Amino acid sequence: MSGTEGGEALMAYPMSRALPGSGRIPLPASPIVWDGYVRKTRRALLLVGLLWALAVAMLGFFSPFHLAHTLDSPDRFIPALLFVVGVVGALALGPEIGANFKHVMGYGFLKQTSAAHSRTIAPHRARRVTYGAVLCGLLLGCVAAAALRLTAGDALEALLLASIAVLLAIPTRKALRHARILWRQARDERGLQAILIDDGEHSVGRVASVTWEKRWVDGMALFHVELEHQAGGREETTKVRLLAYPIWAPAEGNEYDVWTDPERPFDKARTLIERRYVGQEFADFSSEPAPPDHVPSAIETAADTAVAVGSGLGHRGHAAGTAASAVSGRAHGTAGLHGAEPRGDTGRAAGRVSPPWLPRGTRGARAVPAVRARRTRRLLALPPLVISVLAVAGALLVPPMVADVPWWTVTALWLYAVLTAVNAWVYWQFMIRSRWVIRSGISFGATESAVFVGFFAAGFCVLSTPSLVDGPVHGGAPWTLAHYLVGAALLGALLVFEWAFSSTASALNHLNAEFPAPAEKVQEALTGCDPAGIDRLEADYGYRAGVLLCG
Repeated sequence: MSGTEGGEALMAYPMSRALPGSGRIPLPASPIVWDGYVRKTRRALLLVGLLWALAVAMLGFFSPFHLAHTLDSPDRFIPALLFVVGVVGALALGPEIGANFKHVMGYGFLKQTSAAHSRTIAPHRARRVTYGAVLCGLLLGCVAAAALRLTAGDALEALLLASIAVLLAIPTRKALRHARILWRQARDERGLQAILIDDGEHSVGRVASVTWEKRWVDGMALFHVELEHQAGGREETTKVRLLAYPIWAPAEGNEYDVWTDPERPFDKARTLIERRYVGQEFADFSSEPAPPDHVPSAIETAADTAVAVGSGLGHRGHAAGTAASAVSGRAHGTAGLHGAEPRGDTGRAAGRVSPPWLPRGTRGARAVPAVRARRTRRLLALPPLVISVLAVAGALLVPPMVADVPWWTVTALWLYAVLTAVNAWVYWQFMIRSRWVIRSGISFGATESAVFVGFFAAGFCVLSTPSLVDGPVHGGAPWTLAHYLVGAALLGALLVFEWAFSSTASALNHLNAEFPAPAEKVQEALTGCDPAGIDRLEADYGYRAGVLLCG
């Protein structure tokens, strides 16, 4: 049995969460992946708070009581536009907090979406974390708007906004206190799990029978598993529920790691289980239908490829270097899985539903030549880099080359330039396989959405500036290099959006293309409690892993 020092967070999960009557579905993640979800949640909370603060602060520049005059001047219209952008952005990001926080808590609740499909959602108490961010943003925005109104001489509206801020102070303080308690509980629970793994009694549990619930949850199949394990010196049989991708459908004889508290061996809340992947044989799930909302790609339905066989993981008694850790794309052990008949090709069937980092329905893939893999990543990163260069150059050259450009247009151009630079930086980090970005969970989707917002802001300001559009088009002003650069940068945003749809879906396929690793080892490193699992995966294969692979 292995453990960690210093109470580092481990992600084996309490058996009580997996019991059929608990209403909870465990979402295991390795310490590195868990830390990535923590960072993602904090970023989302901060951004939601800032967006609400921005939106409400804009009420200091325009009055909702005089909307008829909002279009009279850009000084009023631009703040109104920023108000809309802030509200829409905050509402769009709000659900992301819950989606990430359920992983921070380590479990989610089932929410049925159809007869055969469900999804996991964050615990209801996690909403308090979102409320804290929203209320904090509203409070800061009201204070800023009141100050701006008071400066402009609108004492009545300033008093109204200040009164709202006072009313928000008490619920904001309460929500922030609850949010701190939830974060502390999540952290302390991981510490308690670490202690139990260090000092508890470890045994190897085995699957006695498996039943598929005929339900898909978050694209994975939901199973009932009868697990035999030791507790308090005697054999126990416990039925648990677990989610699994079809390529790793549980079968009789599969092994689990089980830790129990020596003082309370039969307390399911103090009994931890963790599934093993390396060295296991899985049930044939090829006859079962994939979720109808899943559209297989050409890569996913490709024929089976050979497995890259590597050295064994050697973690907590796992068979190191055995041939079983490199199963050749076929799943075995159908006994005990009710509803899955042993017919068809498991590799092809499993390819329909697989983790985002595993595009093929096999256990591994042949290595891609390093030169070709690096070239592919460069091609993926090139368009965002070019667009960023054009946007920065245009923002620099507009003031000296074009006359009568208002300050808000220059500001919008610089905002767009900064957002494209951030997006290009994220793509560059992907190209060089930055360990920090992969583990912190920064995604292309977030930065590309920001570019989308900047595109509309800059585009509106450019179209409303005569010297940038009307003058050159009607011959009243000459075309300059600044005009061409700004136009190319804004048109290039359309390429960024297209690039997002075409490249993001396949980006993970190129991240580790020249560094393949057996899929079971990757899955175990991403979901297991071993804090060194992902580091060892990188040391053994050069494979970079983190929360980026899970989203």
